Amino acid sequence: MNRRQLFKQLNSLCKEMDKEFFINQGGCCYVAAVIAENLERCNIPHTIIHYDKCGCHYAVRVKDRIINRDYYRHNEIVYDKNISSKTLYNIYNEECWNETYNTKSNSTVKTKIKALFDKYENRRT
Repeated sequence: MNRRQLFKQLNSLCKEMDKEFFINQGGCCYVAAVIAENLERCNIPHTIIHYDKCGCHYAVRVKDRIINRDYYRHNEIVYDKNISSKTLYNIYNEECWNETYNTKSNSTVKTKIKALFDKYENRRT
């Protein structure tokens, strides 16, 4: 699996998890943190995007791709920072989020994302 395939599969996984767990209704910051953590582990440069118009949303940009953009458009970016996964986890733990997302799903969400990155690492050579 190359990076392009990884990013495409991550976006597909995020869409699936949004349908199943409502990750974009209170869990997007957590999802961005998990994705960022795995990108850091794989030494893949990335940027965190924070959308703050018509609701708050976090996503991850890798070059020209945005992972878990949901329905937000590029022109809705309020700020775009290169922050670590640790900072995102802190933001997630300190802020109040939409309660539609059940935090009991965090473990499953993290496992699914990490499995994709493990697959990427195992097939990359």
